[in-house]
Amino acid sequence: MLNGRRAITPVVSALILSAVVLTIGGVVWAFSQGAMTISAEDYAGSVIEMTDTISERFIIEHVYYELDVVPELHVFVYNYGTVAIEVKVEVKGKTYPDTTEAWIEIPSKEMIPFPTIDLETIPLQKEELNIKTYTKRGNNAYYRYLVP
Repeated sequence: MLNGRRAITPVVSALILSAVVLTIGGVVWAFSQGAMTISAEDYAGSVIEMTDTISERFIIEHVYYELDVVPELHVFVYNYGTVAIEVKVEVKGKTYPDTTEAWIEIPSKEMIPFPTIDLETIPLQKEELNIKTYTKRGNNAYYRYLVP
């Protein structure tokens, strides 16, 4: 009878060890599954962002200079891409809009007149202006304009 009880102890210990190993395996699997899900979501987000960056297509469609009381420059940007863009314009080293949070949004397939750029401090007569338009995603478009 004592020999029968001794035989149960290794069986019980084997069952307990098996349960511990299965529990640890389940915890490791759940952790790795969660980590892979986060990695997959980050990867998908970065691929979508990269696709949007590649899909940006825009040009400076028209520029004209107006000399009334204050010299003003008018810039029209056309977005012919498939995604909406947020742009800024740089003229003679100054960025418009000048605050870091302000961007001009242009929906896909639309042309937007950029807010008027006052050139009061910049004397412009027969001068060539290099106009740069850039997006939040880092794409650029350039335009050369000769002030009449």
